[in-house]
Amino acid sequence: MVEMLEAFTEGLFLVFAWKTFSLMLVGIAVGFAVGILPGLGGPVTLALMLPFIFKMQPVEAFGFLLGMSSVTATTGDITSILFGIPGEAITASTIVDGHPMAKKGEAGRALGAALMSSLVGAIFGAFCLAIAIPIVRPLVLSITSPEVFMLAMLGITFLASLSGGAVIKGLGAAALGLMLATVGLDPISGIERYTFGTLYLWDGLRLVPATLGLFAIPEIIEMAVKGT
Repeated sequence: MVEMLEAFTEGLFLVFAWKTFSLMLVGIAVGFAVGILPGLGGPVTLALMLPFIFKMQPVEAFGFLLGMSSVTATTGDITSILFGIPGEAITASTIVDGHPMAKKGEAGRALGAALMSSLVGAIFGAFCLAIAIPIVRPLVLSITSPEVFMLAMLGITFLASLSGGAVIKGLGAAALGLMLATVGLDPISGIERYTFGTLYLWDGLRLVPATLGLFAIPEIIEMAVKGT
């Protein structure tokens, strides 16, 4: 624990060096600008920024990428709430409550709740992670394929409670998700599954395009029909 605290203190000094901190602020600005664009998430932005960090020092590059990636998910809430189009795949759940509130004229309240929950969650989560790493590390290293399978089944069973009274719809959504997850090459045998001869589908369906298709396209069609 003492070694961990020493490493944490040393890391703080490195992060708050003027050059590293300045690059972190630049990364936050870039992440904010990219995060509100649907389809351009954190991984895409990181890939686009790689040519710009080749000549940076490792700590400076890490600060820049950290600042950029830390806000892309949060800014995705803006388009999710205002337009019903998720800027990030993980912000798709914000549409369920946030977009209806925006339609009622409560967009400011929805955005405030989303941003505040993101702030509190990030700080509390980072604090808990720092404390839990020495405790959880042996448990994480012991997780193998059977445990991963049981966690996946546990996630599917949660749909029964999350779907409320529409259990059939929840199970149908789970079945659809499992079916879409089978698209691509089998990781064991290498056999193509539901690729229909398309090379793009060999790696499976990307999360961001699939989420945009499920949430954004119906919203765009509805707005076009209403003429808004």
